[in-house]
Amino acid sequence: MRRLSFVTGSAAALIVASCGRQVTPNHTGVGPGGLQSGFMSVKFRVQSAFNFSSDSYAVVFNTSGSGVTPLPSVTNNNYAGYSLAFVVGGPGGAVQALAYSYYRPTNTTQPPVLYPIPTTPQQMILTLNSNGAGTEFTVIFDRILASFNVATTPTPSPTASPTASPTASPSTSPSPTATASGVGVSNLWNFNYFVLQGQVTSYESQGSLTIIDSLGAGGPTDTTYQSLQLDVSTDFDNTFYVQAGNHPSIPDALSGGEIANAA
Repeated sequence: MRRLSFVTGSAAALIVASCGRQVTPNHTGVGPGGLQSGFMSVKFRVQSAFNFSSDSYAVVFNTSGSGVTPLPSVTNNNYAGYSLAFVVGGPGGAVQALAYSYYRPTNTTQPPVLYPIPTTPQQMILTLNSNGAGTEFTVIFDRILASFNVATTPTPSPTASPTASPTASPSTSPSPTATASGVGVSNLWNFNYFVLQGQVTSYESQGSLTIIDSLGAGGPTDTTYQSLQLDVSTDFDNTFYVQAGNHPSIPDALSGGEIANAA
């Protein structure tokens, strides 16, 4: 199995209000599903039931426009295509959605450092059991979160070797900013869904989460999946399903999902 690392340097300085089961304010608009312009809706579906007591669930986007789909084989591809992640997890009533950015220092082949993205209740909304059957949750988010940039480059550079479980810990306390500059953000996005063994329950969470399923036929070791390419400058509502193949026999194995966007 491959590992997806969630390393958060100097995280205490970055804590802001994150969004749990909140379903307000009203984001009714004119886009698909009533989305407001500039927002995206991500529906994550499993086979039978979520297991928040031991697992977490991630949607990872490649917002660079390179066309590369984020794959679970991070040992081999050094997190190619990993730009933006939304992770839903936490035990019992503490289930929440957290947003992260993959920061890549220039002139290095080291794995990226995962930074928490500060959000407001207006920018990210999690609805659990959004289909009434216990097999789906929905995250609505403002696409401006993809423009998150670390304003101060961490010093020293991350010290982790290029493995699937980097343990970098920047020594400074950078001041991240979410701006509308869109630096490094394309209109063409790729994506993947992961089921993770383990929990990210707060911005301070550290360590590795084992990927136990993905949308591709190879499941936790897939190397071939190619997602739809999403043009976020247009309105769309795309439904997709997990590819048949090497998936775990667990209730929360992936079923598929749906991504809608309001330009």
